[in-house]
Amino acid sequence: MRTINSMKNAATGVGGQSLTIILQFISRTVFIYTLGKEYLGISSLFSSILQVLSITELGIGTAIVYSLYKPLAEKDEYSVSANMNFLRKAYFGVGSLVGVIGLILIPFLPSIMKETTDLVNINLVYILYLFQSVSSYWFFAYKSLLLKADQKSYIVNISKYLVLVFSVGLQIIILIVLKSFILYTIIGIAANIVSNLIVSHKVDKSYPYLKKYKNALLPKDEKKIVYKNLYGVSMYKINSTIVRSTDSIVISSFISTIAVGLYSNYHLIVSTLITMSKLFFSSFTASVGNLFVSEDKEKSEFIFRCLSFLSFWLYGFAAITLWILFNPFITLWVGEEYLFNNYIVLVIVIDFLLDGYQQVSISYKDACGLFWKGRYRPLATGVLNVVISVILAPRIGIAGVLLGTIISRLLTTWWFEPWMVHKYAFGIKVNNYFIRYFKFIGLVLIMGYFCNLIISPFSEVSWVNLFIKLAVCIIIPNSFFYVVFKNTEEFQYIKEALAKLFSKIKRR
Repeated sequence: MRTINSMKNAATGVGGQSLTIILQFISRTVFIYTLGKEYLGISSLFSSILQVLSITELGIGTAIVYSLYKPLAEKDEYSVSANMNFLRKAYFGVGSLVGVIGLILIPFLPSIMKETTDLVNINLVYILYLFQSVSSYWFFAYKSLLLKADQKSYIVNISKYLVLVFSVGLQIIILIVLKSFILYTIIGIAANIVSNLIVSHKVDKSYPYLKKYKNALLPKDEKKIVYKNLYGVSMYKINSTIVRSTDSIVISSFISTIAVGLYSNYHLIVSTLITMSKLFFSSFTASVGNLFVSEDKEKSEFIFRCLSFLSFWLYGFAAITLWILFNPFITLWVGEEYLFNNYIVLVIVIDFLLDGYQQVSISYKDACGLFWKGRYRPLATGVLNVVISVILAPRIGIAGVLLGTIISRLLTTWWFEPWMVHKYAFGIKVNNYFIRYFKFIGLVLIMGYFCNLIISPFSEVSWVNLFIKLAVCIIIPNSFFYVVFKNTEEFQYIKEALAKLFSKIKRR
């Protein structure tokens, strides 16, 4: 059941995200051609500001999800209800705090926006974005975390994507017919609320005991554990928010808001790939947590190796594809005026690869509850990222902002997370992990070089050449990885797991 639920979560996550990719690109294309890059910059900047404000959530959801693994496995309805009641109150408080801080920031908006401030009522648009963020905490979003902890993320995914299809279609109509940025934003808010209400109804129906124990309270000793985990998680939340969301704010402050719009096109592609992979790998997090509390460390470490192997393969292939196709695709999609030079593109791809290769370690850290052990590392990463980005941005522009992220990761995250998981979750040294890591980096570089040689005759930008390059990126690296790793224990395990899954699906 653990494997089936993981695969369901992964299938609906990746499948739904594939649909999201298509819808986002259609919506983004219509947005650019109807409203232009100035509005694109405003939208991207406000989204980043509100992501920074979400730092007040401090990882409460992650801490509670970990606390739910054991009572769900033991079918302790009272304890599950007590955790959810705690989460409900905490999320309402967080939403209120985000709203208050967000309103306080309104007078400071002009100081972080170069140009574009006279295009639209900036304060009104910002308030709408702020309400969308606050509504996520107020309108039952916390209930989706129970499904996640119970290995049923696929239910959340399905409802989310059904609402997305309808709302994006409506947004496109609004853009084409009315060219209204305000209505476009309001539809996004409504979709967010409706999606949360659907999930809330499903949770109430599937877990009726939540109403039975609606006044259940966590015992003091369990609260202490939650608070301790929360303190550790909060450091990771702060880091994640700073690393992912401050780049656009720094770019807007030191370069221009329009540059934020240009960067957002590249970031859309990268973040889509990262989100897809996170949906896939996080689909295993609850199963890993269940495995960790019920199986031996050796089995848990083997699954870690298998998921790391899968991560190395998929992210390596994706990085090669991004490097080769990024600028040709952007040119054909929205035009040369939206391009970055190859140096900036290379930095974006390196950042993507480093981020991707740490996802399995992060998933295991969350699943095994190692929030307290590494509580200060994320703070160091976040501070380094901001300081280095601010220093480099005036000197080398957008590349400097992104290099700040890369350098801060290399100095902290990329080595610390796997070391912590191996030491505290598995009780072994991390040496073999890093050997495998550098081995795969070397293979990715070799494959990237050969793919570049092969596609060199197709340098002219056209859709035909783009698909030829895509075919090269798909066939060459994956064929090479298959030949090299087909006899490994990790590959064979993944192959057998997929075969069992498809066999069960056929029988159903």
